[in-house]
Amino acid sequence: MTKVLILLLMFAFLSGCASLENVKVEHLTLCENQRCRYLTDADSKEELLVKIFNLLKGSEDKDNELFKSSPEKRTFENKGIGYFVQGGPLPGMATRTSVRFTDILYIDRENMEIKFKVWDKQTWLAVPLYTSTTDGILSIKSLTEIRVNYSAFGTMLIAPWGSPTEWLIDYIDLDNKVLGAHYSIKVVGTGFGGGSGYQLVKLSEGSIKDKQLAAVDSKIINEPQKIETAQTAVESPKLLQPSLSANIVFTEASGNRILEGGEVAALRVEVENKGEGAAKDVQIILSGNPMLVGYFGERKSIGDIKPGEKKTAEYKAVLPPQTPSGEIDIKVEIKEAQGFSLPDIKTLKIATRRAETKETVEVISEIPRLVFSTQLKDQNNNRVLDGGEEVSLRVVIENKGEGSAKDLQVVLSGNKKLIEYLGEKKFVGDIKPGEKKTAEFKTVLPARIPSESAMLRIELKDTAENLSSDVKILKVAMRPKEIKESVEIISEVNVDDIPLKTKNFIRKESFALVIGISKYREEVIPAVKYASRDAEVVAKYLENVGGIPRDNIKLLTDTSVTKSDLEAYIEDWLPRRISKDSTVFIYYAGHGTPDAESKEAYIVPYEGHPDFPSKLYPLKRMYESLNKLPAKNVVVMLDSCFSGAGSRSVTKVGSRPLILSIENHALENGKLNVIAASTGSQISSDYESVKHGLFTYYLLRGMRGEADKDGNGIIELGELYDYVKTNVSDKASLDLNRDQTPVLFPFSDAANSRLKMPVAKIN
Repeated sequence: MTKVLILLLMFAFLSGCASLENVKVEHLTLCENQRCRYLTDADSKEELLVKIFNLLKGSEDKDNELFKSSPEKRTFENKGIGYFVQGGPLPGMATRTSVRFTDILYIDRENMEIKFKVWDKQTWLAVPLYTSTTDGILSIKSLTEIRVNYSAFGTMLIAPWGSPTEWLIDYIDLDNKVLGAHYSIKVVGTGFGGGSGYQLVKLSEGSIKDKQLAAVDSKIINEPQKIETAQTAVESPKLLQPSLSANIVFTEASGNRILEGGEVAALRVEVENKGEGAAKDVQIILSGNPMLVGYFGERKSIGDIKPGEKKTAEYKAVLPPQTPSGEIDIKVEIKEAQGFSLPDIKTLKIATRRAETKETVEVISEIPRLVFSTQLKDQNNNRVLDGGEEVSLRVVIENKGEGSAKDLQVVLSGNKKLIEYLGEKKFVGDIKPGEKKTAEFKTVLPARIPSESAMLRIELKDTAENLSSDVKILKVAMRPKEIKESVEIISEVNVDDIPLKTKNFIRKESFALVIGISKYREEVIPAVKYASRDAEVVAKYLENVGGIPRDNIKLLTDTSVTKSDLEAYIEDWLPRRISKDSTVFIYYAGHGTPDAESKEAYIVPYEGHPDFPSKLYPLKRMYESLNKLPAKNVVVMLDSCFSGAGSRSVTKVGSRPLILSIENHALENGKLNVIAASTGSQISSDYESVKHGLFTYYLLRGMRGEADKDGNGIIELGELYDYVKTNVSDKASLDLNRDQTPVLFPFSDAANSRLKMPVAKIN
């Protein structure tokens, strides 16, 4: 009796704490590039969402270990997090040891969300539990409110129960792949209970605790008297601070420690960072004697200084000869942008003395005499400038006069294309009497240069552009190189990165019914690998770029797509909402099946079976129901096939595949347009590398803008069909070695006029 009472009290305590309503995160800590910091309002939520998406993507389909911890220490104390469960004949503690993200579905920048599939590994009273994969959402409300929500489902003994789970993340370590979060778990259903606390989630890699405990075990052998428990820790965020010191030296040219007029004065300031953190935007500020500060400059920035690094600023100036005798001072202050400035300002006192007057002879002018030689060299030495080869022009200049040439440059003119490649001029600088200098022009010619004879004019000019000893003209042939083009596909477009909502494009009268079935109740019917995933992403696109309000979109997947569900939403839900101004979109991804006797095509619902037509939903019935709607336009998109040849189609046991067209008389004079993934005996393929049906993948790419043939920002139905047909056919032939050609029904003139109907709009 006493034990039962204790367990009931434990349940009351744990279930009462199983909530994060009163938990607040003051700061979100982000560790990356070996540095931890608190995020502020200046950080981007979208950039953080992408970093978390990449972190979770890297741990996809791997067991990520859970450790009990605390937000103050963040130590890996015990593997697994516990909570109380009463779900059978006995109460007890359940433990979650790891979490697995089986599929990172998509990232939604508009709503700052990441959707994923998740599965927990759990035990109850040390007995493994059966748990199932479920949907989860990570959402960023603010930089101090990042939440993860999902509801696990499991059974123990004879009692099934669910456990809604919530995380509030306050620590993200991108270097070590660790998440820190407050958590709460509630038990609902036939069981009850719960618990809350703080956990560390080690993503992807092997157990960090095992590696760290191995190091601690070694220490226990050497110092058993000092260590009682083996705990490891993730470092709390450490604000690394710089520590600056400065060495200041003032010198003058004579070395007599007196600054004389006309003498060169130099100030050298060396700053060293002896701290652990980087110093930011370090500046040296001079004050004191206005004359000396005026010559040196008041302020100089030496930029950031890393830990252990030294940087130097040097000042030089020549004081005027009339500098009065006496004493002047200059003050040196070191400032750092984060507030880690040197507290002391160093003052230097300097004795000054007026300069003695000296007579000098200044040479006003002497005449230089320049001669030069040229050498034009091509890579293959055939003296023809071929497209794609390296070319150099070398000009050697010698001064044979008595005066120096000032600011000399070599100037090219003549053939515009050749000068464009080589450059118009090269600066040589001053050339003293008897000195030689070389200017070299170098380039790699484009492959497609014009085929012509080029004239190149070479001359020398000084700063006044009036010095030219002689001019040389070179004549050379140019010809293009034969070009071979090749296309290599490096990567595919990530359609799971949902585009942002298009501004000023809302179709309040439009509706969409989006259906995807990946798993069927009957085990003999193979799964359609990406059908439910296709439907979820299509629904997002219809909302964001299709302009359909979220409340006007109905998404049905897997167990929600029974025959009665199809009848209810196609024949009841839509008719009650549609007006004469409505545009209706129907999307279906899943199995189709043919009837060998009637030659009719059917959609296979979740509980359907091709051997029992009464369990199937006829495609003809769907067409006729949609034709009765008072809508302006109805568009049906089918990522399925109805031949029974495999992939996204099935057939009766013992039946052979059929060559079956899904066109129907109901389409001839109605308002429907149907885009189907394939026709005849073809199958609708999956595109494994992007985790979507091939037809749906290019449907999404077209809707996000690639189908906009005329570039007006509107993706019309005809443009979308042309784009999908071309790309699906090419990709299926080249990469999948099969035929798959999407089709559009009907082909009447009235239907063609509806091809101008907008399907999506991009910003």
